[in-house]
Amino acid sequence: MKLTMSKEIQDEIAGQGIIAVLEIESEDNAVPLAKALLDGGITVIELALRTKAAFPSISLIASEFPQMYMGIGTVIEPGQAQKVRKERGVRFAVSPGINAEIVKEAIAADLPFAPGISTASELELAISLGCRTVKFFPAESMGGLKYLKSINGPYNHLGIKYIPLGGVTTENLASYASFAPVLAIGGSWIATKELINAQNWNEITKRAREAKDIWDSSRK
Repeated sequence: MKLTMSKEIQDEIAGQGIIAVLEIESEDNAVPLAKALLDGGITVIELALRTKAAFPSISLIASEFPQMYMGIGTVIEPGQAQKVRKERGVRFAVSPGINAEIVKEAIAADLPFAPGISTASELELAISLGCRTVKFFPAESMGGLKYLKSINGPYNHLGIKYIPLGGVTTENLASYASFAPVLAIGGSWIATKELINAQNWNEITKRAREAKDIWDSSRK
């Protein structure tokens, strides 16, 4: 069975630990946003396919900052995996839930992919499709780290890696970072739509640096 994400990509993401989750409404903000994140030490992003500016932003970021390890989020529609795979600079993709057909399409497109799960049944479906890296979403609404530890228990021997997203903040980041099966965390608070639209790059850099510092100090 072909796995949906290689160890090389897992290691690259794990080496950074923080994935900035972004929703860009104007491609004019793409380059300064990426620079603000890089200035704060964050080199991995999840750019959501929720706006018309998403694909132009992918191209702009890839052109200006090839060092940015770019993931694409909200891959939920037929054809998106194929389209995303053709974009320069895209390293991986994720979805908020799990759809077997989308996972199969990602595999066919040779697109490293992590589907979203929130229950044991969804996790078993992901495992059956070759997924060993999954997004845990919505993390805090489902019960947070305590719930994640419980759901991971029966599958721990398989080496499943999780990317918690949804309600992860500076207050609970250290706890997630201390749990070894957590590959990285997804942070939507680091660069919110409001901060991006206001072009508050200094605040985004500040939040990025704070998040990275907490992860690095907690992961040791």
